Amino acid sequence: MRIMTRLIFFIAMVFLSLVSVYTTYASLHDSILPTPAIPIPIGANQVWNCSVPALGLAIAIGLMLFALKLAIIDGHKRLNLVGLLGLTFVGFISIAFNIDVLYRTADRDFIIRYENDRMRGVYEEYLGKVQTALSEKRATLLRQVATQEGELESEVKGLREAPSGYGNRARQEDYHLTVLKKTTEVDLQLVEEALTAKQKVDVLLNQTEAPSNIQQVMDFQDKLRASAKDVGGVAGIMMPTAVKPENPFFVVFQRLGNFRTIGFKEVFIVLVGFLLDLGDIIGYSMIPNKRKFDTWTRPAYHPAPDFVGPEVVPAAAPAVSELEFREPAPETPRPDLDESGLANEAVPVDGTGDSSLPVEDTPAAANETPARKSRPFRFGRR
Repeated sequence: MRIMTRLIFFIAMVFLSLVSVYTTYASLHDSILPTPAIPIPIGANQVWNCSVPALGLAIAIGLMLFALKLAIIDGHKRLNLVGLLGLTFVGFISIAFNIDVLYRTADRDFIIRYENDRMRGVYEEYLGKVQTALSEKRATLLRQVATQEGELESEVKGLREAPSGYGNRARQEDYHLTVLKKTTEVDLQLVEEALTAKQKVDVLLNQTEAPSNIQQVMDFQDKLRASAKDVGGVAGIMMPTAVKPENPFFVVFQRLGNFRTIGFKEVFIVLVGFLLDLGDIIGYSMIPNKRKFDTWTRPAYHPAPDFVGPEVVPAAAPAVSELEFREPAPETPRPDLDESGLANEAVPVDGTGDSSLPVEDTPAAANETPARKSRPFRFGRR
């Protein structure tokens, strides 16, 4: 059962690693490493433009994470806090690309909306500056004409040094007013034409038709630039440079890093991207092992050795000190033994001349009254 469990877990790890390799490759191909690519036919009228650097990096990161997971399962590595940080460092690139692909998959029009809004924002800001500049220029021209008309009226009414009436000074003011009106009309006509062109650009910019791809956004920008090329010349404001699409990878992380717009979807995508690479091994390490109980095992049987007979252990010799030497005690002569150590039959043991029986078994000993045995530590009676 243990082998089957590990086999199933191993197969699941392989599939998760394949998904992680695919997301890493897709993000690298779309954002950072689109080239060099090799066209590989995969079917009828279908060609896969395989990016070699992106594929190699994705496989390398996937294999490294897979090897570390196997080392943790086999017990060669330990997944503690430091081990989790190490896995995160190794799989950071893969985790980041997982988040990129998952977010763009969950919101497929995100990049298109972002590029469209960014492009529109640039030209809306430009047209706003043009509107302000043209309005100020028109107001300045009208103010100059009104000032000259006031000078002429003052001379006619005699409000200045000359007497009232249409004199020489009044004629000079009338001359200046006529010239100013003619020049101002030309400038005002240019301003009005610029404002009219600006209104046409506003109508084009306010179209509500949403583009379906990035190329449509770029085509729409070309139309805006063609319509607004003469607007900024009158106002003296240069047209901004053409907006180019940004890298989708950095656009996603720019959105995720904006805490004012982040929500549940962004947090969920980040967690899924992280757990796609490390969720399997983290869950495996957090589940406790089976508790091991102490079991009694029967000791191994060892047959007893075959002894030949009883073993005679000699008595230990007394230790002899160097400082004191004990001389052997003199032998006490025994009358019942002769010089060779044999029993002397001439000497009777019990006085009857028969030494074959002990003293206790002789007839004389049986008739004798047994001597009273002394009792040690006996107190006398008083």
